[in-house]
Amino acid sequence: MRVAVLGAGALGRVYGVHLAEAGEQVSFVVRPSRLTETRAFVIQRRNGDRLRRQIAEPRRVSEIPPDTALILLAVRADQLNEDVERLLQSGPEIPVVALTPLLPLSLARLEGWTAANCFVAMPALASSEGPDGVDEYWAFRASPSLFEERDVDGNDSVRALVVSLRRSRLPARSSRDVRQRNPATTIAFFPISVAVSRAGGVEPMLANPQLASLGAQAAREALVLAQRIGPIELPLVLALRGVTPRTLRWVFSVVGKLLPEANHFVDSHFGTKLQAQHRVLGAEILELGRAHGVALPSLERLLD
Repeated sequence: MRVAVLGAGALGRVYGVHLAEAGEQVSFVVRPSRLTETRAFVIQRRNGDRLRRQIAEPRRVSEIPPDTALILLAVRADQLNEDVERLLQSGPEIPVVALTPLLPLSLARLEGWTAANCFVAMPALASSEGPDGVDEYWAFRASPSLFEERDVDGNDSVRALVVSLRRSRLPARSSRDVRQRNPATTIAFFPISVAVSRAGGVEPMLANPQLASLGAQAAREALVLAQRIGPIELPLVLALRGVTPRTLRWVFSVVGKLLPEANHFVDSHFGTKLQAQHRVLGAEILELGRAHGVALPSLERLLD
């Protein structure tokens, strides 16, 4: 199967390298200025098999190849702009699998660009670019990436994508409810992500009682909205219902002991680079709150 990965950041590279290892023909759609780059795409799993995988000579293209069977969209929510619209509308009419966090309004916009041939995915891995240019990532068998299962044209290609990822030992499975589960989980986690970003890291956030309290209160408010949007795992619901600055400190402490690199990843991933995405998602979450009659005053203060 020929797959085009639109977005050659760390997330797109991890999925693209795994697909190539499974025998798929992968192209990475990049900006014209990056077509002449020659460095290999190298990924290193930090748990599980801990293998290092690579594509020595990635195929970089500026347009979606006409013989592509499936598009894997791996850009941030704030990057769903006119450039992405042009690429999708000028390319072949094929399934688009979105790894991007999509709230309802953004999903509707994306489906307008793809003739509704869009499948929602929910990546369940954490990835970041290491200092030596190697993309490091964590993936857990107990929490596989979810890919939407739908009774529409193109579903066979998405099923084949899941099979390929599993063949390359990246946990993945099909899901009937990921279209609702993805935005619900995004909304539930969003306030804590914003609080970490506003502080510049986990420890600065925890060291700021006012910010930590505001983030915890915003998370409790957002949970009410999230549960109206879609299903959420019960442990997450229970954790967010009682979240406080003290429980946040305990959670990050436990995670840091189990996965020593995890808090560093959170700092590098959420500390600064997602601020533009936070603005886009925050505006849509507030609009969803108004539409569903859920007040989000703490989140508004957090975003202000």
